[in-house]
Amino acid sequence: MSRFDGCITGVGAAAIAATLLCASAGVAYDDRPHAYRHAEPGNIDYYALVLSWSPTHCLMEGGPRGDQQCDAKQPDDFVLHGFWPQYAKGWPEDCYTGQRPWVPSAVINEMLGVMPSKGMIIHEYRTHGTCSGLSPADYFAAARIARDQVHIPAIFDDPKTQHFLSPEKIESEFIATNDWLTPDMIAVTCRRGKLFDVRICFGTDLQPRACGSNFNQKRLCPLRRVTVTVP
Repeated sequence: MSRFDGCITGVGAAAIAATLLCASAGVAYDDRPHAYRHAEPGNIDYYALVLSWSPTHCLMEGGPRGDQQCDAKQPDDFVLHGFWPQYAKGWPEDCYTGQRPWVPSAVINEMLGVMPSKGMIIHEYRTHGTCSGLSPADYFAAARIARDQVHIPAIFDDPKTQHFLSPEKIESEFIATNDWLTPDMIAVTCRRGKLFDVRICFGTDLQPRACGSNFNQKRLCPLRRVTVTVP
């Protein structure tokens, strides 16, 4: 099975029919990138490191749900949400590896200092890690390597000061703090007018690289400025 111009293709009558359907659908192709479920593991172009702005998550859903990262005694700022395999356009999800996705306890324990909860670690491997073609240990090791390359700008260190910043300003703060970053490697997303996460792209060699069309800034956050909420 392989990926061709965003379509999943294979061998056999059913696969040929699916390929033809995909080709015909391409005449009126929706240019917005989207997920391809049960795609071929390891057949990817790059990764997106996703750093979630914890105060927004806690305000919208995590706080009412009682998530550990929303404990007011230990407020988080940016947390590692995921390390998502990407195609040049679109991305794979829930890839079939031939066995039930399972993350060993030792791997979970190693990641609990980096990611907020056991549930998130398991979910991220099931949904995204299975598409990397890597074992859970190697996948999360790669995520840690990428995360360790990113330094958080000082402007986000003050948990008591609420900011109102443009997506471009947030990007520029990251670029100023990480001299290897360029504007085409980073994107900001927002939700309900608030900073939601920052996404930074890495190649399969874990070196920083430009993002694909999945991370069009105008689509991810078209607002002139967003609220950087506080805990």
